[in-house]
Amino acid sequence: MSDIFDHFRRQAEACRAMGSPFTARLADLAPCFIDPTTLTGRRILAWNGHAGEDAVPLRLFGGLQRLVLTGRDIGLAAVYPPAAASDEALVAAVSTAVMRFDHELHDVLMSPPQTNEVGRSAMLLPGFLWLARRFGPKLDILEIGASAGLNLHWDDYAYRYGDARWGKPKAPIELTPECDAPPPLDGAIEVVRRRACDLLPLDPSDAEHRTRLLSYVWADQSERKARLNAALDHAAAQPERVEAADAAEFLSRELAAPPVDGALRVVVHSIFWQYLADPARLGIQTAMLRAAETEPLAWLRLEADGRTPGAGLIVTLFPSGEQHVLARGDYHGRWFHWLGEGV
Repeated sequence: MSDIFDHFRRQAEACRAMGSPFTARLADLAPCFIDPTTLTGRRILAWNGHAGEDAVPLRLFGGLQRLVLTGRDIGLAAVYPPAAASDEALVAAVSTAVMRFDHELHDVLMSPPQTNEVGRSAMLLPGFLWLARRFGPKLDILEIGASAGLNLHWDDYAYRYGDARWGKPKAPIELTPECDAPPPLDGAIEVVRRRACDLLPLDPSDAEHRTRLLSYVWADQSERKARLNAALDHAAAQPERVEAADAAEFLSRELAAPPVDGALRVVVHSIFWQYLADPARLGIQTAMLRAAETEPLAWLRLEADGRTPGAGLIVTLFPSGEQHVLARGDYHGRWFHWLGEGV
């Protein structure tokens, strides 16, 4: 039992560091409402796999918040933000919810969390601009692990890094990460084509899919919720939809087709790599290497890279294999630090 609760304690630390004291508190209190008396509790206590990599705490918390968002548990909603409640009241409400919705919460545990944090677009934009300055303005985008495709239309948003701004005057969303020194924002960009895939894509126009995404936004982060709703509304009005496909198979097919004349093909993903097994990673890299035998290709990603703080904004250029760590950024897009062109 101690092993699984170690994961909850580590999740609590991460949530506090990323600005969600309520979710941190919920993780701290987990030993008080997870026990063998429920199917959900037994499943968590006997988790078969790596509970940290599987994000077991976030699976449970997403299921609980779904009960709040859909209005099916008034007692739980009464102790969730913006309400304030004692630890005793919170434990009692969660324990009751687990018992009442035991089978549903158990089923929720079977699926990994699915997030589509639009704030990551502010981490990726400087990378796209760097590529456009180096290879020309035309970009042909292939996003993998795209969820509902909210970061697929990054060029429709506006961005502010300190006093520097990029984007349309009347953008549907303006992203404003904390930034000690703004990245270079010069250069023109033209997205000539964009396609995306996910094993389990979500439809931004589907109410149930929207609720699923919202359930994984931490309950006390109202700004993230508002931003997500705005991004969902914008994506729902676009013609592109995320294709249900394995990432390696998707790239093999798409990269075998002729490129748009004069455009650089860019494979992009954000906070996706950590969820893949080694064979899936190898398949993706093999598809890119094969394509790079006949044309230039860029691989742009925001991912955990074993360094701190945050994630690395990394670009690899094929066929040379030249790699740059351009920046470090927050997983949710709260802050951004430009590094330049460290190879």
